[in-house]
Amino acid sequence: MSHELVLGGKKAASVSYSIERPRKKPENAVISGLNLYQCLRQYIMTKQQLEENGFPLPHPTESGRAIINSSRSKKVNSVDVSEKICCRCGSAFKVSPKGVYLVKEECFYHWGRAIKVRAAGAYETRYSCCQSGLHSEGCCVAKLHVFDHMDPNCHKGFVKTLPKDLPSSGNFGVFALDCEMCYTTMGIELARVTVIGPDLSPVYESLVKPENPVIDYNTRFSGIVESDLSDVVTNLRDVQAVLLSEFNDKTILIGHSLESDFKALKLIHETVVDTSVVFPHKMGLPYKRALRTLVAEYLKKIIQNSVDGHDSHEDAAGCMELMLWRIREDLKVSA
Repeated sequence: MSHELVLGGKKAASVSYSIERPRKKPENAVISGLNLYQCLRQYIMTKQQLEENGFPLPHPTESGRAIINSSRSKKVNSVDVSEKICCRCGSAFKVSPKGVYLVKEECFYHWGRAIKVRAAGAYETRYSCCQSGLHSEGCCVAKLHVFDHMDPNCHKGFVKTLPKDLPSSGNFGVFALDCEMCYTTMGIELARVTVIGPDLSPVYESLVKPENPVIDYNTRFSGIVESDLSDVVTNLRDVQAVLLSEFNDKTILIGHSLESDFKALKLIHETVVDTSVVFPHKMGLPYKRALRTLVAEYLKKIIQNSVDGHDSHEDAAGCMELMLWRIREDLKVSA
C-alpha cells in the first residue's frame, strides 16, 4: 500500500469537494508545553511497534546505516538486483545500479485503489478512479515505470537524533511532521518537508531538491510540479541538519505512517506517536486507516480536498489535531 493511499484512503480516489475550508486553531487547545508532552508519552511507540511498522532503526555496528524490517517492505527480486517492480502497474522492469532505465516503456496504471462496490445485488472489486474491473487496462499512462521500495544497499546516509540535557521546562518538545515525495531514477525521494508545533503554526517548511533525476513528480498526490523544484537548492543534507538542530532523541514527533517520511528523510528517531497506530485498523497490520478518514470521523473535518494534490501542512495539522482530540477525550474520562 503506497504512502499516498494510506493518507488519502479509498474515497480520495473517487471523491472531490468544491468547498475550501479555512484552517482553524484546534478548539479548546489548552493543552500545551510540558502538560502536552506528558499526556502524549503513553502513546509513544514501543521498539517492537517501530520494527513491525517498518521504521528505520540504528544499525548495531555501522554508523549512518539503518535497519528496516523487511517483512513490511515490498517484495523485490533477490537474484537480479537490476529488476524492479512498478508500484503503479505491477510490471517488472530493469534499472542499472546508477539508475539508468535499461528498457524504456510506458506505464498504464490505475491511480485509484481497488475497492468493493455493490452491483446487481453482489459485491464487485473495481478501481475507484474509473470504476473499471481489476483486470482492465490502466486508465492513466506515464512515460516510465516507477518504484518506491528502498534497496537494502541504500540504507546508508541516515542520521539519528541526539540526546540533550533536560530543559529547564522539562519539555523536550512536541511536533507534527509530514513529507511529500516524488519518483526518481533511484526510487522515491523527498521533495517537501513540513514541521508544525502544537498550535499548528509552521516551525520548518522547505521544498527539497532530489538527489537523482526525477521520473514523476507524483503531482496528483504530492501537489508538486516541475516548476516548484526548478530553482530549489536545498538538499536532503540541509534538511537533516535543520531537523537535528530542532529535535533531540526525546522530542515527540507526531505523524501518520511516519515510517515513510523517516525513510525519505533518512532519519532515525524512536520517540514517535503515529496516528495510524493510535487509531488502528480493525484488521491490524498491514492494514491502516487513512488519515483523511480519521480526520473526518473524529474531527468532523474534510482534508485533502484540493485537486492540486496533498498539502503537507494540512496533513501534519490533521495529525496534531487528532492527538489533541485524543488527549482531551482521555482527560474527560479521568476527570
